[in-house]
Amino acid sequence: MTRLFTAVTLAAALTLAACGPDRAPQDIVDGNMTISRLNAQKNANSYFPQAWPEGTVHPVWNAKPTRILMQSDSSITPQCRYGDGWASGDLQFDNGKSIKIKCQTNGVGKGINGCMQEVEFQTKSYKDEDGRCANLNKLEKFQ
Repeated sequence: MTRLFTAVTLAAALTLAACGPDRAPQDIVDGNMTISRLNAQKNANSYFPQAWPEGTVHPVWNAKPTRILMQSDSSITPQCRYGDGWASGDLQFDNGKSIKIKCQTNGVGKGINGCMQEVEFQTKSYKDEDGRCANLNKLEKFQ
C-alpha cells in the first residue's frame, strides 16, 4: 500500500512539474485571447477610416471595403499567456474578396493605429515577432 501511494504521489508530482511554473490556467488564456481580439478590433476600427476613407475603392477590384474582422492572437497559449502581440484579420470588400491585415494587440505604435496590410507587415523588421512568444508582462484591454 505504501509503495502504491508513493508511486501515485511521484506520478502526480512529475505531471505537475511538466507544466512548469509559468503555465497559465485556461481561464487566463481564454481571457487574454478575448482581450487580444478586442484590442486588435479596436485598432482595426481606427485604421479602417484612415487607410480606406469613405468612398475609396480598391484600384484593381473596383470594390468598396465594407469591414475589418479581427481574430485573437493565435500565439496565446498556457505557455505564452500574452502571445506575440499580433492578431490577423480580413479587410472585406463588397465583391466578396478580402485583404489580410495584421494588428497589434498590445499597442498602437506600428503601422496606422497599430494595423497594416499583411504584405506590408512582411517587409518590416518586426515581422519575426509573429508567432513567437513576446516578452510581455501584461495584456490590458484598451479603453
